[in-house]
Amino acid sequence: MEAVQKLKANLKLENKPCGWCNQGLRVGDDAAVCTTCLKEHHDRCWEGKGGCSSPGCVNAPLKRLDAPAPGYAGAPMGAPPMAAALPPGLMRCPRCGNAIAMGSDICPMCRAITSPDGLYHGPKITAPGATAALVCGIIGLFFCGVILGIVAIVKGNEAKRSIASDPTYGGGGMATAGIVLGILDLIGWAIFLLVRLSAT
Repeated sequence: MEAVQKLKANLKLENKPCGWCNQGLRVGDDAAVCTTCLKEHHDRCWEGKGGCSSPGCVNAPLKRLDAPAPGYAGAPMGAPPMAAALPPGLMRCPRCGNAIAMGSDICPMCRAITSPDGLYHGPKITAPGATAALVCGIIGLFFCGVILGIVAIVKGNEAKRSIASDPTYGGGGMATAGIVLGILDLIGWAIFLLVRLSAT
C-alpha cells in the first residue's frame, strides 16, 4: 500500500493543520494524507521532511544521527540538523529550519515570514472570495438579499481565514465590508418581509 495519498485539498481538508508546519490547508492546496494514521500535511512539507509528522507512525522519516552544528542549538523543534554550512545565497528559515533563498520574504515550506522585523514586505494579491463578498453584499441590498447576504458572509469569512494563514494575501477590508453588507442584507430583507406580511 502507498504510504501517502496525494490530492488537491477539498472542503473536507480545509483548515486542517499540517502536521509539520501547523498551517491550515486551503482548498486547492497540494495535500498529502498519510495512509496509515490519516494525518494531513502540505505536499511540500511531506516531501521536505521525508514523510509523516506523527510520532511512531510507520511512515515517519527516519531520525538522523548527525548532531547539529555549533551555533544551531536554538533551532526550532522539528528543524533538520545543520550538518554543514549553507552554500552562498541560502539561509535557514527561522521557523522550520529548512534552507531557503537568501532574502526570501516567505518560507516556501511553512509560509513563515522570514524578514528580520517579522513583517511581510512583498507584493500581495487579493484573497480568494474577498471581491465576491463585497460584490454580493452590494447587490444583495437591492436584489435577493436573503441569498446574496449569506453568500457575502461566507465568502468574506473564507477570505479572512486565507489572509490569516498566508501573509501574501490582502483584501481584508473588502472581506470585512462584504461581511457587514451581508448582515445588513439579511436584516434589511427580514424587515421588508415582515412589513409585507403585516400589511396582508
